Amino acid sequence: MKAAIYEKYGPPAVLQIKDVAKPVPKDRELLIRVYATTVNRTDGARLRAKPFIMRFFTGLIKPTRPVPGTDFAGMVEAVGKEVVSFKIGDRVFGFDDNGLSSQAQYMILPEDQAMCTMPESISYEQAAASLEGVHYALNFLNKVDLKKGQKVLVNGATGAIGSAAVQL
Repeated sequence: MKAAIYEKYGPPAVLQIKDVAKPVPKDRELLIRVYATTVNRTDGARLRAKPFIMRFFTGLIKPTRPVPGTDFAGMVEAVGKEVVSFKIGDRVFGFDDNGLSSQAQYMILPEDQAMCTMPESISYEQAAASLEGVHYALNFLNKVDLKKGQKVLVNGATGAIGSAAVQL
């Protein structure tokens, strides 16, 4: 399968498309055919490992996960023998800012990790693009003690996070 790979931190030029082995799911894992993913602000921070503190999570000297990607939308192609929540053919999407290695044709995820089935009415592209912004917007809004009737100013509502904050 083809995957985006980065073996050192830096600008997008450090990314390469390479052929790598197609992963095989373990007992509680899913093999997902990735139909859509994004390149978002979290991916950019992980790629450059900036701020430096990122390296404590992504690898001090070089990336511990050479395939980038934090969100995806795709279809379950195989399931481990102990998987009960998903089945082959399920359309799924998910996000994890710790990285999912989703910028590849296939990926592996434990069945209990940050994903769910997709609504039938949305495309893979819409599903993948709907995750990161709302994740951060909801986390930020949950840190504010809002009361019914209060007003909120969302400054800079043109990106994914701000747009999601306005909708929430």
